[in-house]
Amino acid sequence: MKKSLAIQPAARVVRDLARNYLDQAAQAAHRLSDPQDTEALHDFRVALRRLRSLLAAHKTFVKTWLPKKLRRRVKELAAGTGLARDTEVQIAWMKQQHGQVKSHQRPGYQWMMARLEQRLQEEYQDLHETLPDAFRRLNKRIQGRLDLIRDDDSPPFGTVTAARLLASAEDFRRQLQRVVGDDGAADEAVHQARIAGKRLRYLLEPVAAELEEGKALVRELKDMQNLMGEIHDIQVFAQELGEASEEAGAERLRRLIDLSLTLNPDHPDLESARRQDERAGLMSLARELHDRHEHLMSRLKAKLLEGEGDSFLEHLATGVARLQQVGTDPA
Repeated sequence: MKKSLAIQPAARVVRDLARNYLDQAAQAAHRLSDPQDTEALHDFRVALRRLRSLLAAHKTFVKTWLPKKLRRRVKELAAGTGLARDTEVQIAWMKQQHGQVKSHQRPGYQWMMARLEQRLQEEYQDLHETLPDAFRRLNKRIQGRLDLIRDDDSPPFGTVTAARLLASAEDFRRQLQRVVGDDGAADEAVHQARIAGKRLRYLLEPVAAELEEGKALVRELKDMQNLMGEIHDIQVFAQELGEASEEAGAERLRRLIDLSLTLNPDHPDLESARRQDERAGLMSLARELHDRHEHLMSRLKAKLLEGEGDSFLEHLATGVARLQQVGTDPA
């Protein structure tokens, strides 16, 4: 029978979990060489996020064997994959809009899609060329630290994690209250709540099996995260669309100037270029983003006002109490 994580020394469990997440990241990094594996980048990012969350949450037990420089390198490596992930999400959303695009909006839609696809191709090429080796070097250095023999005279992992969960849950509660509050910063509140919820989930996942209905708790939290995550993705894409519209306008003006310098004012090519205006398509995309954003924000606030967040936190508190008890049980 597998020994409960909750009663094992926290320092040892943290190191074992770090090894596990590193192994998951290594497997995903190896899969990046396969262009047909569309989940490799996602799996790599998830493994590194779990590792980062573990190292941050249990810094007390980590700083004795892992220097700050290596912890920072984990963060940098994960951050380097963000643009590719965002672009994947944006392309997927654009494809969903394809059937709604009208003829006068198509130039803007096609221009934006080409822009995103080119960027994704460039990001993929860079990641495939550099990420596996960069992670391999980092993994080797961290594994070398993990192999050092350390004293495991530390409190039970269940006791330590219960305390971390209580603090993290309180932060999540505060951020959810900001979401439903009328402080004029709902988007930022959702962003912070999403981050707080993600940290809470990564704390909860390793001990979920120790709790009654622990997996249900993880699912509840993930459902809220998914909703907030889509809202955040829209926020990011809205910023991207604003920058793209400036670039499209500048490109169109340069194109018209170049043609005007070489063609007669009534030349068909110049007239065609005047009609080739990406702004209508970009404005249509912006409206769709706005409408989707408003719909999702309404859904999220309704769920929170109906007590979904409070219900989850009450359920979690019961689980934490049980975890505290398990953590103090004799081995």
